Amino acid sequence: MGMFDTIYLKTPLACPGCGTEIGEVQTHEFGETMRHYSVGSLVTASPVVTGILKETLWCSTCSQADRPGESPLYLVIWHSILAGVEQDLEKAEKRLAAVDRLDLIGWLDESQREAARWRGKYYALYHDLERWHEHLEREGNPEPEVEGESEDVRKRRQALRRLWGPPEEVLNAPDPLAAIIERNSPETEDEPNGFW
Repeated sequence: MGMFDTIYLKTPLACPGCGTEIGEVQTHEFGETMRHYSVGSLVTASPVVTGILKETLWCSTCSQADRPGESPLYLVIWHSILAGVEQDLEKAEKRLAAVDRLDLIGWLDESQREAARWRGKYYALYHDLERWHEHLEREGNPEPEVEGESEDVRKRRQALRRLWGPPEEVLNAPDPLAAIIERNSPETEDEPNGFW
């Protein structure tokens, strides 16, 4: 089968044979670089700048039941942007003719939000790992007692260190590194989750 690209669909397509919802489609039409696309993505490796590419919708449920698991699928490309994925050629042609500025603004907005979300996830993970590293450094090299420091000042200094250090869920986890990765995985909430 070779390499392929994957198109993730916001609204799953229904298999015409069994009705199974299909949320992603594989294609060999975009350069076979194992990239991920969605409607609104720039598709620079497509042989078509504006037009419709015929692809095949494959259904694993039908395939496992020894039924024909393939049906036609149409990829709508508008000025090198994936503008739609349709199961009907007439709908694909209408979609191609209906692309307008609002679509472009929506795709741009979604792309920028996704980039900001990933940037936030990256920096949250980076800061979490940095704080964990600092925590390990302090454990290996504890600070010496400060001569003449009052008990109250020492407690405040320790409380401040805990405030900027790893949270209890990481400190108490059997595998702190796995806990940090889980806190910052793409499947977790959209807001950055770092303890910085």
